[in-house]
Order: sequence, then structure tokens, then C-alpha cells
Amino acid sequence: MEIQRIGTFTLGWGERLVWDERRQRLYFVDCGALTLHWLEDGNGDLSTVAAPSMPTGIVPTEDGRLVVVLADGLHLFDPDSRSWEMLAPYPDAVGGRCNDMCADPVGNLITGRLNLLPGEGSAWWYSHADGWRLLDPDIVNTNGPQAAVLGGAMTLIVGDTAAHYYRYAYDPTTGAVGDREVFGDVTELDGHPDGSTLDESGGLWCALYGGAQLARFTTDGLDQTLAVPTSNPTDLTFGGPRLDRLYVVSTTGDEELDGTLLRIDCLDHVGRPEPRFRVA
Repeated sequence: MEIQRIGTFTLGWGERLVWDERRQRLYFVDCGALTLHWLEDGNGDLSTVAAPSMPTGIVPTEDGRLVVVLADGLHLFDPDSRSWEMLAPYPDAVGGRCNDMCADPVGNLITGRLNLLPGEGSAWWYSHADGWRLLDPDIVNTNGPQAAVLGGAMTLIVGDTAAHYYRYAYDPTTGAVGDREVFGDVTELDGHPDGSTLDESGGLWCALYGGAQLARFTTDGLDQTLAVPTSNPTDLTFGGPRLDRLYVVSTTGDEELDGTLLRIDCLDHVGRPEPRFRVA
């Protein structure tokens, strides 16, 4: 395993890494600076765009744009023209703004309430055709959502920073979910659930905020942990031409590499292409 820093920049509050395999581009945000960034081929010069408000989630679309979670709703961003367009305001029942986000295998979105302090929260499903639907009314702070076939069944994963990573039986065409169960139990681990990504074998890689480590969970439970040289990892994703590089972002802190972009090589795991939002 090899860990190296990418670039010389430092992020105040790095979040939501996404690898666009079509453009061979790594996207991420700095929530504190209200900026969206990308690196061609996961290296090179840093491109930066100011967001209209704090960006917390990114999902690529089928037409080459991005869906970005902002303060007042979901917005479409065109990286070629660098223009923004409102996609959908949040429903009143969210009671605030949303945080992390992913697309499911058929092109719908999963996101949920952002709470920086303990409070009431919820997880939500969004379809361009059918709008918003409530998934779980009891998620304090939504982080690391993922949807895929795991253990032979279509499964939704939703992390709650105040608790664990949960799983649900999931119908992506309707947004219907089954009973909630714990998928990634962090009781005995340092840190709190933050962003996540899936590898091609169905392993869920998780950034444990405040724990200076990553964890990989499977349907059998905790598979491994991996120490990282940053106190507060916030998100991670596989990238590179073969999806065999694991990128990690974090927040600033007391450690030398806090707030930097890290790349981990030689993990013996590869990722999966990021599911895309289907724009009508």
C-alpha cells in the first residue's frame, strides 16, 4: 500500500469525491470555501468554480453535467459552460438543507438532511419523474449513501454520522425500502460515519471522521480498517483508468496532512463506475 498527497492545495472542509470515468476527472468540493473543484486524470492543475451556496454532494448525470446539493435544493452544473440551473428545491418536510448524495442503478438520487449538531433528520429519494419521497424519518445526519446489489439483493446503504451505516431492501424504481438494519457497526471503532464508496466486490469503504482511519464493511460485517495520515477523513472514492486508486479528502486540523487530497495505491481492490442521475 502506498499513500501520497496530490497537489499542494489545502481544503478547509473537503467533501464528496466523485470520479467521472467518461471524462477521467476527479470532482470534489470544499464546503467551507463554497467551491467546486476538479483534477484532470486525478492529477494536474486544480480547477475551481465558486458555488452559489455551500455544496455538499455531487452526482454525475447521463448528459455530462453534475447534480450538486446546495443550500436551497438540488442544482445542475455544467462544467463546460460553468453555469448553474435549479433542478429541485427541497420539500418542506426536510426541515432544512441536504448533505451527501448518490445515484442508484436506475438513475434516481438518494440524499438527506444535514445536521452539524444533533437534531431531527431524515433520508430522501428523488426522481426527475416522480419528485421527492421519504425513505427514513430517523436519520440525524445523512452521509455516505450507496445503492447496489449486495449479497444477491438490491440494497440501499445510508450512513448516519450520529450512529452507524444502515441497510435497507430497496426498490430503486419506486423508492420503496424495507426494514432498517445495521450494515456497518462503528461501535468499537474510532470515528464517526462519513462518506463512503463501494468496490466492485460489494465492499463498502467508509471514511470515519475523527478516527484517522477508513473501514471496509461487507455483508459479513467489518472486513478491515486502514489508518490514514489525517485526523478527519470525510469522503473517499476509487478512480484512475482502472479504478484502482483510492482518493481521500478531509477537513483541516492539527495534523500536517489534514485538509489535503490523498491517493492510496496498491490496495488489491478496484472500484465501480459511479452511477449517474438520469435527467429527463
